[in-house]
Amino acid sequence: MEDKLINALSILQSAAATAYESADQLDGAQRKLAMGTVHLIELAQSWVDSVIDETSTAGNVG
Repeated sequence: MEDKLINALSILQSAAATAYESADQLDGAQRKLAMGTVHLIELAQSWVDSVIDETSTAGNVG
C-alpha cells in the first residue's frame, strides 16, 4: 500500500508543478483559479504524506 501512496504523491507533485507553471503564464481571475488548483493539490499532497507517515510508523511498532 505504501508504494501506491508514494506513486500517488509523485503524481500530485507533477500536477502541482504543472499547475504552478501554468499559473505563471496567466493573470487576473485565471491565475487565481490556477493557483487555487495548486493549493488543492498541495492539500492532497499533505494528506498523502500524513498517511505515508502513519503507515511507516505503524510498521515500525513492535
